[in-house]
Amino acid sequence: MRKVILFVMFILLISQFPLTALAAPNRDATPSGIPYSELKQRVDKYAANYIGKTTTGAAVAIVKDGELIINSSYGFANLEKKIEVGENTVFEWGSATKLLVWTSVMQLVEQGKLNLEEDIQTYLPQGFFNKLKYDTPITMLNLMHHDAGWEDKYTDLFYLSAEDVSSLENTLRISEPSQINEPGEVVAYSNYGVALAGYIVEKITEQPFSNYVNEHIFGVLDMKDTSIHPSQEDNKSVALKREYIHGYLGNGDSEFSRSPNDRIYIGLYPAGSAIGTAEDAAKFIAALMPKKGKDSPLFESNTTLNKMLTTSDHYDDGIARNAHGFWHGMYAVDVLEHGGNTDSFSSNFTFSKEENLGVIVMTNQTAESGLSYGLSVLVYGDYVYEDGAVALSTAFDLEGSYMQARQVYKGFSKLMGVFMTGHLKAEDETTFTFLSMTFKQVAPYLYRSTDEHNLFLHFSKYDGKVEKVSMMISDMIPMSKGMKGFVIFSCFAAVISVLYLFASLLVMIVNSIGNRRKSVVITPIKKWSNLMNLAGIMAFLNMAILAYRTLYYASYASLKIHFWIYYAYIAIAIIGITIIVIQWKKVLYTKIQNMHYVVSSIVAFLLTVLIFGWELYK
Repeated sequence: MRKVILFVMFILLISQFPLTALAAPNRDATPSGIPYSELKQRVDKYAANYIGKTTTGAAVAIVKDGELIINSSYGFANLEKKIEVGENTVFEWGSATKLLVWTSVMQLVEQGKLNLEEDIQTYLPQGFFNKLKYDTPITMLNLMHHDAGWEDKYTDLFYLSAEDVSSLENTLRISEPSQINEPGEVVAYSNYGVALAGYIVEKITEQPFSNYVNEHIFGVLDMKDTSIHPSQEDNKSVALKREYIHGYLGNGDSEFSRSPNDRIYIGLYPAGSAIGTAEDAAKFIAALMPKKGKDSPLFESNTTLNKMLTTSDHYDDGIARNAHGFWHGMYAVDVLEHGGNTDSFSSNFTFSKEENLGVIVMTNQTAESGLSYGLSVLVYGDYVYEDGAVALSTAFDLEGSYMQARQVYKGFSKLMGVFMTGHLKAEDETTFTFLSMTFKQVAPYLYRSTDEHNLFLHFSKYDGKVEKVSMMISDMIPMSKGMKGFVIFSCFAAVISVLYLFASLLVMIVNSIGNRRKSVVITPIKKWSNLMNLAGIMAFLNMAILAYRTLYYASYASLKIHFWIYYAYIAIAIIGITIIVIQWKKVLYTKIQNMHYVVSSIVAFLLTVLIFGWELYK
C-alpha cells in the first residue's frame, strides 16, 4: 500500500510541472540545438556568408566549460598583400574593452576600497567637474549603467597620432561633457563615464590604469597577446603584430577600401583601446565562467563575480538590461555581452554563465553586424517572450520622430544630432520601419529587428504617449514640437541661403567680367551686400570643413579657428545689415537692386540665427 501511495504522489507531482522542466538540459548541444560535434562546421558555413562580403577578415573563438573548443580564422588581415588572418592576428576590441574596466572596479569593491553607491567625487580630486547641472550624486553604478546624465562628445576621443594622447586625467578634464539629465533618469552610452571609472581605479591603486590591467587581469590570465595602452607601450609584441592587419570600409557589392587611417589612438583609452588575439579574449571570457567548484582567478571569491554578473538595471518593462556594466542580450538563454567598434574594426563578446558558453567575434571591418551579432543568435537561439497571452500593442500608436539620448547637446557638434533622428512609421498592427530597419512585435511594446542586428526596442508609455524608446545601450526620446520646428526652419533657411548665395556669386562673377573695362562706382550698400554674400559662402564652407575635421578626429583645441571665422561672419552680418538700413533712404535704387539688398540682409540674418541656434561658434 505504501508503494502505491508513493507512486500516486509522484504522478500528481509531475502533473503539476512540464516534463521539459524536469528533463536535464542537453549538454551535448548549444542552446539553439546545434550538436557541439557539428558546431565548427556550422560556424564555418555561417562565416562564409560574410567573409569577403561584409568584412575582409575575422576571428571567432568559442569557449565551453572553460575550454577553447573553436578558434577559427577567416579572410584577410591585409587584403592588398593577401596576408590571411591567423590565430596570432590581433584585432581592436573597441568598446568590449569596457568589460576590463568593470572587472577592475569589482576587484576593488571586493577589497573594500570602492563602494558602488558612493558619490564618485569621493574618489576624485576636489573640483574635478565643472559642468554638472544636478546636485544628485553620481555613483559608480551610474557609470556602469551609463545613466550619469552626460551628453556625448565627438572630439578628443580619437587621435591620429600617439603624440596627441595625453594622460588620462588631462584628457578627462579637457573632454568633460555637459550634464543634461539627472543621474538615473536616462540611459545614454558614455565613453567618458567609463574612462572616468578607469581613472578612479588609477586614483585608488596609485598606478596607471594600463599597468593595473596588465598586472591584475592580463598577467593573471596569461593574456600575453593583448595590450590596453593607447599606443601599446605595455606590449611591444602586440604593437608589432598590429602592423600586419589593416581595417577596411565596406563599399557595397563585396568591395572594400582600406581605412584612410592606418592607426587611431584613443585618448579615453579605458573605453576602447584593447588590442589582442581572439584566443586571449577567450581566456578573459572563460574566467568569467569558472567551472563548478572552481573560483575565478580574477577574484578572491566567486561571490564578487556573481555579484558583478547579477542584473543591476532593468528596462521599464522589467526585462533585464545591465549587470554592473555587462549588457543583457536577448536570446533563448540568459546572455551577457558587449560589442565594440573603432575606426575600422568591430567585435562582439557574448557569454552565458548558465550554459558555460562564450562566443567572441572580431573583424577588421567598421560597423560589421552580420557576423558579429548574427553568429550569437545562431549559437544561443532566438529570444522567446514567456507570456504570449498578454494582449499586444499596436504599432500605429508608436509613430513619431525620436532623437537619441546619446548625442551632443552643447556646442557646434550638436547639429550632428539631427542626423541621429529616426522617424517611426507603422506598416501594420505589429510591424514598423525605424532607423532604416524593419521591426516586428514579439511582446507588448517590445519589438525586434528582422535583420541580423538582433536589435530590440522597448517602449515606455505615460498618459497614452510614448515617453521613451530604449535599446540596449541608449534611450531615445520623442522629438519635441519646438525642436522639430527648428529643424524644419533650419533646413528651409539653409537651402534658401545656399541657393541665393551661390546665385549671387554667379551674378557677381558675370558682372565683374562684363564691367572689367568700365569704370563702375561701387556704393557702400552694394559693397557690404556683396561682402555679406561672400562671407555667407565662406560660412557654409567653414561648416563643411569643420564637420570633416571633426569626423576625422581633429582635437577640440585645433578646431577653434573655425569658431573665430563664425565670429567674423557675425560681425560682418551685423555691420552690413546696419549699413544697408542706414543707406536705404539716401539713394533711389531699382526694384532688382532693392530686392537684392533685402534678400542679402534676410539671408545674413538667417545664417546668424542658425549659427547661434546650433551653437556653431563654440
